[in-house]
Amino acid sequence: MNAKWKAAQAGAILLLAAALMAGCGVSKSKYLEATQSADQLAAKNKALQENLDSTSAKKDQLEKDLAAIQASSDQLKAELENSKKATVNMQSTYEGLVGQLKNEVSSGNVSIQQMRDGIRVNLAQDILFKSGSANLDKEGKDLLAKVADELKSSNYEIAVIGHTDDQKIGPGLAQRYPTNWELGSARASQITRLFKDAGIAESRMLAISAAEGLPRGDNSTPEGRAQNRRIEIRLRPVETAEAAASN
Repeated sequence: MNAKWKAAQAGAILLLAAALMAGCGVSKSKYLEATQSADQLAAKNKALQENLDSTSAKKDQLEKDLAAIQASSDQLKAELENSKKATVNMQSTYEGLVGQLKNEVSSGNVSIQQMRDGIRVNLAQDILFKSGSANLDKEGKDLLAKVADELKSSNYEIAVIGHTDDQKIGPGLAQRYPTNWELGSARASQITRLFKDAGIAESRMLAISAAEGLPRGDNSTPEGRAQNRRIEIRLRPVETAEAAASN
């Protein structure tokens, strides 16, 4: 507003001066020259004002962009910090499980893997269930109690997956478990019940049957079938699981 007022004031002064000069016998050419000067000054001022307005708008936009970049940077820092904490917690859980199950790991009945997005624990069927049964034996309950102790204070989604070999269910069990799907599901459910009784929230657990669909060994050999009869426990930090579900 000040610039526009000053321009208008300057123009008025020049016009008044031109009028006075005309009254005093100043030539028409001088009058026109003064008028043109006033117009040029007003045009320059208008251009300057428009440039000032444009610069101000750019400044406002730059400030908004800077604020957005800062917010994004803060979010990335928070995510990085959470990722570091999750990695530390995962390492702690992994080491705790290895310590709790060191004898079983040494014997080859249990394997524990630390993955990019979590931890996988594979337990041989023979140390948990009798053949064709979904009832945990004492050795299996004792082993899983140690796993539960390690997991109940952690923040993981726990998926318990029952795997079988490709052998058909025998006639004596077919009425209860028509296929390996039912047997795998029953075994996984038994373990989630034990975990629940140990204090792990149901909302954190899934019981799944993979039946013979995800073999680790060759089903044409006894050794391969033994590898395939297993319980797999997959652990994922709750934040990772929620992010995967939302994508």
